Amino acid sequence: MPPFARLFSVTLVVCRYRLLSLLSAHPIRPLLVFLQYLVPTSWRGTGDLSEGERLRLALEELGPIFIKFGQLMATRRDLLPPDWTESLARLQDQVAPFDGGEARRKVQASLPKPFDQVFATFDERPLASASVAQVHPATLLDGREVVVKVLRPGVEMKVERDLRVMGFGARILEKLWSDSRYFHPVRVVRDYQSVIRGELDLEQEAGNSETMRRHFLFSSLLHIPEVHLEVSSRQVMISDRIYGIPVNDIERIKAAGIDPRALAERGVEIFFAQVFRHNFFHADMHPGNIFVNPATPDLPQYMAVDCAIAGRLSRHDLNVLGRMVLAVMREDYPMLVDLVIRAGWSNAPIDRHRFEQEATQLLAPVRSASLEQLEFAPLVLRLFDLAREYHIEAPVQYVLLMKTLVHIEGLGRSIYPQLDIWTVGRPLLEAWMMEEYGPAATLNKLRNRLPEWTAQLPEMPDLLRDALENLRDHPQRQRDLEFRLASNLRHNRRRALAGVGAVALGLLAGIDALLVGSGWAWPLGGTGAVLLAWSLRA
Repeated sequence: MPPFARLFSVTLVVCRYRLLSLLSAHPIRPLLVFLQYLVPTSWRGTGDLSEGERLRLALEELGPIFIKFGQLMATRRDLLPPDWTESLARLQDQVAPFDGGEARRKVQASLPKPFDQVFATFDERPLASASVAQVHPATLLDGREVVVKVLRPGVEMKVERDLRVMGFGARILEKLWSDSRYFHPVRVVRDYQSVIRGELDLEQEAGNSETMRRHFLFSSLLHIPEVHLEVSSRQVMISDRIYGIPVNDIERIKAAGIDPRALAERGVEIFFAQVFRHNFFHADMHPGNIFVNPATPDLPQYMAVDCAIAGRLSRHDLNVLGRMVLAVMREDYPMLVDLVIRAGWSNAPIDRHRFEQEATQLLAPVRSASLEQLEFAPLVLRLFDLAREYHIEAPVQYVLLMKTLVHIEGLGRSIYPQLDIWTVGRPLLEAWMMEEYGPAATLNKLRNRLPEWTAQLPEMPDLLRDALENLRDHPQRQRDLEFRLASNLRHNRRRALAGVGAVALGLLAGIDALLVGSGWAWPLGGTGAVLLAWSLRA
């Protein structure tokens, strides 16, 4: 059950920016647009704002959780138009810090021992503040300088409230609009819920940090500060403080004697190592989270913080990704198209010949460009634009990976504009492919699977017979399934229409109660409540 007070305030903002007018064609769309214009907040109009700007401003007005959702959706060019994603990419998560004394009390309540037995000093002035948490500098009794990350008071309740509102809206949209099956709003919101809930669990962030730190413990490429797990908790995380140069401060990097080209290329090495060697990557590598170690100018080293969002691919997805990137680097476009089709990401039939032609027309000119013009991340974004036209939707982990790649190449080119991610990345990727799928790896896999196959060999005749019988009965089962799906679709549409009607009646009741005062508020509200209860019943 969604929180109705918050749902009402969200509806007012939606009408303020006339977002219902952005919905695709549907028999009920004119009614919704008409009801939208009955809400006083919509009377101001939107001026010359584009669709993307209206969406961005609405999310900013709705608060941090919706802003974070918009930031994640800014990478979903496989689902949303470019105008929308470009506007969403400009969303800013700016939140005033909460009281430092309250932060100190939260830290004290979470510690397994008295405060003065852990900290020698604790600065109540935060180093940084965001929508989910803020960070305070401190010193342990042994003299080690640390930073203390503390969740904002009440943030869990606000997040769950807004997530319920998002989920309710996504369910209504998916049931009412048949075209929404191409971008799965319910699944998109569910994916986002897992991401934002991960940011609320500082124990999970601590685990991500320690995992990534172990991966690069003896490497000069990347440093992850150690987390003090014994005094950290779900709401408080204590880790070593680092003193690095912000990665976007190019002048200080050069003044420290660090070679920009070596630094940029080592960033690409980190990306490929995280994805293909360790299959665990930092998925929030924007400039605020990445620093450069000034103590090692001869071997440039990155320093990363805030590992709340981390990604891991399944074995199958990692294989598909590696072969896709290698196909692009080798200019083998038929192989790329074949991999996309066989991955099963499309929600509609694909015209293979036309898709291959368009992919080739997109990729070939980019690959023949000069070094200064050759950029990998924009190419990936254009591929996602093409994917959206063919209703191809990549898994959410791929989206996090794409976001990381965009940040990595953007950082690398800001440091060294001539960065060639293709030349640096191809040998690393080919070496990984050889380790995973070369002759030695194949023989090793065969040797490991041989006992299992030997044990299953006597059962093969029975399995073959069962498969043939299932194939014979498949047409009838398919017809039964189609009938049940059609019946469920009709039922869900009726429930969705009832839900929309209930929301409309609730809005009219609120307007009458607050502005008109004709006495119809209770009848309208009661009827809306009955409709809503019926639409939400199991």
